[in-house]
Amino acid sequence: MTNNSALDMDVHDINPVNLERALRSASLDLQQIIATVAGRYLANGRRRYSSSAQLPTWRTLLTIDEQVFENRGFLAKHDETVRSTFVRFGESRLSGMDLDEPADWRRDDDNLPAVYLLVRALVQADATDVATRD
Repeated sequence: MTNNSALDMDVHDINPVNLERALRSASLDLQQIIATVAGRYLANGRRRYSSSAQLPTWRTLLTIDEQVFENRGFLAKHDETVRSTFVRFGESRLSGMDLDEPADWRRDDDNLPAVYLLVRALVQADATDVATRD
C-alpha cells in the first residue's frame, strides 16, 4: 500500500485507523469552531439563557451552520470526505422548520446536524450553570 492519505483511496483501501484519527481531529476542530461562532450569536455575555431568555431561532442555527462549514481553516485542514460525514442543516429534516421559530431542543431524530447538537449542549450547559447558581 502506498502512503496516500487514508481518504484519497478506494473505499476498500481505506485505513480504518487513519480514518478514525481524521474524523476525531475534524470533530474536535468542529466543536471549537461551532463554540466560537455560536458565541457571537448566542452570548451578549455568558449566561444568557435563563428561563426567561429567548432561545436562538432555527435561522440562527442555520447561519451558524453556514459559517462553520465555510471556515477556511476547517476546509483547508480536513478532506472533503471527512467533512461530508457531519450532518448539515440542508441535509436534515430540520431544514423544513419555520426559520423564525425558536429552536426546539427536544428533537431526537436520527442524523441531527452537528451545529444543532453542539449549540443545544452549550445552551443546556449555560441553563444548568444558571440554575445551580440561583
